[in-house]
Amino acid sequence: MLLLAVEEGELDPARAYAEALGGEEVDLREDPWFADDLAGGFVIEGGYTLDAMGATTAMAEAARRAGVDFRLGCEAKRILAVGGRVHGVATDEGVVPTERVVVTTGPRLRFLPRTVGVDVPVVASRGWLLETARVDPPPTYAVEQAAWPLQDEMPSLVGAPTLGEVAEGAAEQPGLVSLLLGARPGGHCLIGTSLRRSLLEEPETPETVRRLAERAVRISPVLRDVPVVAAWSGRRAVSPDGLPLVGPVPGVDGLEVAGGFSSIGMVTIPAVCRRLVHGGAEAFDPARFA
Repeated sequence: MLLLAVEEGELDPARAYAEALGGEEVDLREDPWFADDLAGGFVIEGGYTLDAMGATTAMAEAARRAGVDFRLGCEAKRILAVGGRVHGVATDEGVVPTERVVVTTGPRLRFLPRTVGVDVPVVASRGWLLETARVDPPPTYAVEQAAWPLQDEMPSLVGAPTLGEVAEGAAEQPGLVSLLLGARPGGHCLIGTSLRRSLLEEPETPETVRRLAERAVRISPVLRDVPVVAAWSGRRAVSPDGLPLVGPVPGVDGLEVAGGFSSIGMVTIPAVCRRLVHGGAEAFDPARFA
């Protein structure tokens, strides 16, 4: 992976990040794929992009083989609890009796727990991606720009605005754009990413597509004439301190949550949920917000 400082102001944070991970500085002026006026770059061995769809499919198949029963197209409407203890879930297909419910609904994590009087403090943010046609020559590295905020900085950028702030236009602010680029097996590239508040299910700020394209052609002359074939956005859940919420929810026995992973969910969820099963998830205890 290449950790990239596009402008001079990004160079010191990039160098500190790279040193912490054992990265080595490289002279990008020797690589014609990159613009010749970039501030600097650091190669970090062992850093790769993840195929989110492939990983999701693999985990689903592993779950099926382990005996998981998927109820696809069956919406959970309400958690059923008596005397402060879970005893079932009301769904489109009727009541499913159970003594344990783990809610993992991403940016909609608040909704089901509310049916038993519990408010899980997560808000939604939105990020965009572009997909290109085949890039020739392809990038030598997966590229991450050193402009993405730390986890504990995200709540200040995308935390829930007050009604007064919404009235003043807070929900319309453009948000942050930082380059993340990865080549795919078919020769095309995925280009992201962005971060902004999201109060709507429908995509906000489609102008982010333009901002991502500007960032991409800034770093590489090769990308300027590559066709863009698709653009889409998705929503992520963010907690008040930027850390996930994983474990039992105070006040209702048998109710647990796993969410608030923000933009790092695909690479952290397997390990964190293993801790949910085997112990060791205390740092992510939802009770810290009770």
